[in-house]
Amino acid sequence: MNRLALAGALGASLAAAAALVGLGDRPAPALSRVGRLLVPAALAAPAARAAPARVALLATPPGATRSTLHIAEVGGGKAGPPLATLRHLADATVRARVVPGTPIVVATADTDPARDRSFNASLFRIEPHAEPTTLCDGVVHASRPLVTADGRVFVARGVAGPEPHPGDGPARLRVDALTVDEVDLATGATRTVHAHRGYLAFLAGAWSGDLVIYRVSPGSADLVLVNPDSGATRVIAPKIPPFARDFSIDAAAGALVFQERHESDPGAWVVERLDLTSGKRTRLEVSAWSGLAPHAWPGGGLAYTPDRGAGLVVRGARAAVRGPLGAGVDAIQAVSQDGAWVAALHTNPSAFPVPFAIHAESGEVAAIPAPRRARIAVAGFAAAKEGQR
Repeated sequence: MNRLALAGALGASLAAAAALVGLGDRPAPALSRVGRLLVPAALAAPAARAAPARVALLATPPGATRSTLHIAEVGGGKAGPPLATLRHLADATVRARVVPGTPIVVATADTDPARDRSFNASLFRIEPHAEPTTLCDGVVHASRPLVTADGRVFVARGVAGPEPHPGDGPARLRVDALTVDEVDLATGATRTVHAHRGYLAFLAGAWSGDLVIYRVSPGSADLVLVNPDSGATRVIAPKIPPFARDFSIDAAAGALVFQERHESDPGAWVVERLDLTSGKRTRLEVSAWSGLAPHAWPGGGLAYTPDRGAGLVVRGARAAVRGPLGAGVDAIQAVSQDGAWVAALHTNPSAFPVPFAIHAESGEVAAIPAPRRARIAVAGFAAAKEGQR
């Protein structure tokens, strides 16, 4: 059984998440003609004037067997030149993160042409003006590496379990051997910090030295805290529906924010905040719209898309943000280390995504110039000039 064709609850959740990014071959409108476009000289924050923010991007043309690394200046006029080229399977799904305080990007991309794509990705180390290095294989398809504030790198990996017996029924899913592994950036050596048998072990975030992992197993789903050094595991949400996604850490509240299906109404979706100390859950929003794409806002507050026609809305924060790029789904991809900037992708069906940035304090919007006619993976905010450590 192909793991990407999951039936029932988990399959519906993944399909809904994939529908958020409706990519095609028609370019989206230029950011300069929607929303409020800023250039660095016009920014209100003194820190932003002194050192304009820079964002690392990976661009993948449709059908291509390569992705290129670019460093874009927030509010700049054009995308930076290609600084490295990552090779992978044609039309691969690429996800990436910046290693804080360095010019290094770690990225996952499809490399194994096997029919079952469940664990067909590899993790790469990418640096400007150098050939990318493969760090490990067997990475979960379309998963994003987790990089902690102190530069530790973790990925979700797995080995396929036996296929269900035909007599088990169509709803029976394959149970896999899943791990969360720490990866050494210098050598590619891996060390398992958590093992689980089930359908999914998803890296939802990092908080206070622990990893937050979302696990889906036959008949259950939960959220746990795992200490990556000792392996100690603490369950913080023992029973949740197996539809959770769009996780982010609310540092101000010490909580996890995520989207989930309503526990009793199959037509409703909810946004919840889970206190990572007590396990208390607080419901923030209820909607019939499945593409809420919630994200904790720096300093407190919630960013999400109430419906496809609304664009991003920020509530409970000083920033006044409402539909900066018009209709579509705005999914936050990264927050700068100082919390000053948020990077997001504006998506619409049959259009390429448009990356843009929001100044968290003022709510002002700026372009993130990127290569045209390409899928864009936002790796995060770059801390140094390319080629510098």
